[in-house]
Amino acid sequence: MVGIGTLKYYNNLYRLRRKGLQFSKAYQTKLYNWFPPFFEQDLWLPKFIEGRGLLKDKPGLKAGVFTICGPEWAIKYQPCDLKIFFARENLSFRKEWHDFMLNEPSIDLSIGFDDITDHANYLHIPFWITWALDPMESYESIKRKITIWNAPESKSYKNRKFCSFLCSHGDKGREMIFNELSAVDTIDSCGRWMHNNDTLKADYKDDKVKWLKHYRFNLTPENSNAPGYVTEKLLEAIQGGCIPIYWGSNNQPDSDVFNQDAIVFFDMGKDNKDVVNLVSDLNSNERIYMDFACQHRFVKGVEDVIWGYYERLENKLREIIANL
Repeated sequence: MVGIGTLKYYNNLYRLRRKGLQFSKAYQTKLYNWFPPFFEQDLWLPKFIEGRGLLKDKPGLKAGVFTICGPEWAIKYQPCDLKIFFARENLSFRKEWHDFMLNEPSIDLSIGFDDITDHANYLHIPFWITWALDPMESYESIKRKITIWNAPESKSYKNRKFCSFLCSHGDKGREMIFNELSAVDTIDSCGRWMHNNDTLKADYKDDKVKWLKHYRFNLTPENSNAPGYVTEKLLEAIQGGCIPIYWGSNNQPDSDVFNQDAIVFFDMGKDNKDVVNLVSDLNSNERIYMDFACQHRFVKGVEDVIWGYYERLENKLREIIANL
């Protein structure tokens, strides 16, 4: 006999499935076991697939994008002709998902952050691309954005407050660096954790990049640490013209993309006296701050690297769809 707890569990999974399908109802490519609340960026893959005409000759094909919100075994029973697994999380601490579903025959393509080179059905796509860049970017549009984000005109010292922070859940390491940097000046925290400021919602309607443009620094640790796990947080700080104070990806975030010298790195849960002194020196001197802030945020030729991800994804999907 099935217990009440089990029934509630599967009823909740069913509700989540319906919500994802409803959110993506305008697309032939649907979102299954997806995380609520839903954001426009969650539709990046459906928009990429259909905006580039990858399904135009297959109007009856059922395509689905899956993530880790639900049991792994349930994915193979979903009625899809094309199944894409998109990790969207750091899976290094999740043993049940650590194979990126590459051992599941029904998965046609797996997308994640780990650098797996020995499996034909796996692609490494940085998360920040699917959150901060448009699915219909061209080589030229990427190059234009890099030029803008590298430009000194997007940085300023005057009329900016000290540091911003946005975090929903805290831990000892985050509390340590928050308190250490608070000795330099006030950190405006608009998240649920360490909340002391309402301007993100009240003044900027939750537009994070607009909010960031009013700060010199952005304290931006990842939720967890693993090579290649670089979320939108770092790029949003750059878009806002802030100097990122960053932890994550073994403090080597996508070095073929981001100029590591233009980022202030700290060590989670350790003594960061030198980091605090550096931030204090930068914050107290406009010339020194601007010299640091105006470094190119991206390495030379980065548009080729980013566009390469788009090309590999499109080519792989075309190959898979042609054989369905």
